Amino acid sequence: MSELVQNQPVTGFRRSLVLWTNRRIGWLSRHWLAVFNTFLFLYVGLPFLAPLLLANGFYQAADAIYSLYSAACHQFPSRAYFILGEQVALCQRDIAIYGTLLIGGLLFSLVRHQLKPPALRWYVFFMMPIALDAGLAMASEWLAAGVPMITLWAIGLIALGITSGILYSQNYLTWHSYVFFAFGPLALIYLQFFGPHQSSPFLRNLTGFILGVGTAWYVYPYLDDSFEDLGEQVNLKLANSAN
Repeated sequence: MSELVQNQPVTGFRRSLVLWTNRRIGWLSRHWLAVFNTFLFLYVGLPFLAPLLLANGFYQAADAIYSLYSAACHQFPSRAYFILGEQVALCQRDIAIYGTLLIGGLLFSLVRHQLKPPALRWYVFFMMPIALDAGLAMASEWLAAGVPMITLWAIGLIALGITSGILYSQNYLTWHSYVFFAFGPLALIYLQFFGPHQSSPFLRNLTGFILGVGTAWYVYPYLDDSFEDLGEQVNLKLANSAN
């Protein structure tokens, strides 16, 4: 009896709902890049609208934008742009990352069938500049707050050991990993002998741009393949439902 119930065709409202859902998924599989680019345009653009609203007396609308982005960004004034004397709601580095992702999405539409993603081990190298700049700045702030250098060495070596163990257990500990790990001790040696590191708008924008380029190159081809496969599955379901 249960088999008969499971094999009964979907009819009525339920069938209409399934068809509507599949058509929406099919549409998204064809236009996902436009959806992503639109989202990124709004995500990067709204923070610039906040200071304009604030400067012109629209305090509630501006506060809503600042509150929305406070969950995703520290919003330190020293690391932000200012328009009309008011702070942009997203920091310089985040604007560089997501702005580059937006530009990368627009450019990807031109080469989506030719561009192949890099291996994950190479994508990690795009993360190095931002990890170094942000990590050195954070470590410098800890030193200024009175945290001894020996504590930073202990934290770094423990993190290095845990990460190495995880990668080794997954058989993913390659020479790329050792190169990446070497930057941690080298950064601490730099702090010990050359003093604190102070990031700058140029470094924050440059490192954000590099990470954005690597992320767009790595992620977009995989998303394109995934949505193409999803679209084929949905089209097959719609073709079968029409028979």
